[in-house]
Amino acid sequence: MIESLLKSTYFWFKGWHYHIGKSVCGPMEPLLPNSIGPHCPRFVDGLFTTFELVVLALILAFLLARSLAKLLTLGPRFIQAPITGYVYVFQGTPILIQLWLVYYGLAQFEFVRDSAAWLFLGSGWWVGLIVLTLNSAAYQTNILIGAIRNLPQGQLEGAQSIGLSARQAFFKILFPQALRASWPALANEGILLLKASALVSTITVLDLMGHARTVFSRSYDLWVYGGAAILYILLTAVLTLMAFVIRRYWFQSLPSDPWFKGLSR
Repeated sequence: MIESLLKSTYFWFKGWHYHIGKSVCGPMEPLLPNSIGPHCPRFVDGLFTTFELVVLALILAFLLARSLAKLLTLGPRFIQAPITGYVYVFQGTPILIQLWLVYYGLAQFEFVRDSAAWLFLGSGWWVGLIVLTLNSAAYQTNILIGAIRNLPQGQLEGAQSIGLSARQAFFKILFPQALRASWPALANEGILLLKASALVSTITVLDLMGHARTVFSRSYDLWVYGGAAILYILLTAVLTLMAFVIRRYWFQSLPSDPWFKGLSR
């Protein structure tokens, strides 16, 4: 039941991507190189697949990093060591190795293939999402905890002295300030994750790079990778704009934040 639902959802998104691709690529095909024109809908599908994968991974990673940063700030010592180890491992190993260990490595064990987890671990897209999420969460945790530790000392004690619990102090006092201060670094992590997402093509995911590799194998024309590079630049611009809009309209202006000077006039 769940497997059929996942497959139908996957094919619905793929059909939606190709429908938009045909609408966009029809008028443009005569203007494109011969190696790209007939395959333009595939590039559009790869563009949307990459964007959806990266944005979803960033959102899930942020939620996980927020919880881990809270545990590192307020949690007991026995739980801080495993979190620190997780962050160290995912920051210290290439994301390609992480993808291959999860996708190809776990598939060697029969008990994994027979378990319910195989619904996700047997799919390149889901493995890509899981690994990208865990990898980005490690970096985001480090960014957030660094920002929290750079806040003026005594804020937690001051918040507790006026009746706030440790959890309330974290989410109402510490975390909002840390998020504002670390937002440029978090946005940069999103751009880095976008570029790293090209590696999911090595585990059978037909993202932008996956389609580019397939099309290139038919023509060996470097225009194919040139077109993919242009689309990656477009995605980078979109993520940068999203980060700017979120910071401009979501975060409240503070007198001490020079980034906001003049924007509210």
